[in-house]
Amino acid sequence: MMQPKRALLLLGGLWHDFDGLARALNAVVEKQGWVMEASYDLDRLLHLDREGISLVIMYTCFSRRAEAADDTSQHKMSDAQIAGLTDWVQNGGALLALHASTVLGDSSASLGELLGGVFIEHPPAFSFSIHPIFGSHPITAGIAAFTVHDEMYIEQCGKAVTIHMIAVKDGVAYPLVWSRPESRGRVAHIALGHSSEVWGAEPYQRLILQTIGWLTLV
Repeated sequence: MMQPKRALLLLGGLWHDFDGLARALNAVVEKQGWVMEASYDLDRLLHLDREGISLVIMYTCFSRRAEAADDTSQHKMSDAQIAGLTDWVQNGGALLALHASTVLGDSSASLGELLGGVFIEHPPAFSFSIHPIFGSHPITAGIAAFTVHDEMYIEQCGKAVTIHMIAVKDGVAYPLVWSRPESRGRVAHIALGHSSEVWGAEPYQRLILQTIGWLTLV
């Protein structure tokens, strides 16, 4: 009997409906036969191989609440956790970083290097269109430009990434979907996804599924 495909969804940080995303994403990935477990325990990254995980999805926003001295939210990924995740990806793992996962907080810059980029800022949420880059790729196959009401992330991505979709604001194009190889593994980032308005959009769900399909293609 074929074993189910196991995915680990890592959550934590500030300013996002983490549990809401977990419920919405679970309904989407089930379509490809994934069994997804959501967890706020970042130490799970220390023993991914032992757990039989094939896909790690990050929906985190590491930061401190400046006005609260007793803030106990997750504000970083430890060096050991980053090393565990990096080693697992390099040995053939698949990593999908969603939305605010490029907000690193106090984490080492090596996390941004693994993800392929880091968050800089975003304007207040507004309606904008996201456009596929010319050329064929399994991540964007059959996905035409679509419009969302979302936070448009301005991010600095590394030179090693392949950009798949962009948005334009004030005459400037910003990368919102990219991918990169990491030794024998693969990494992808989708910057969209702050709220249920985006999670429920058919093009967004298709983008998620096709990205997971590419990440885990053996």
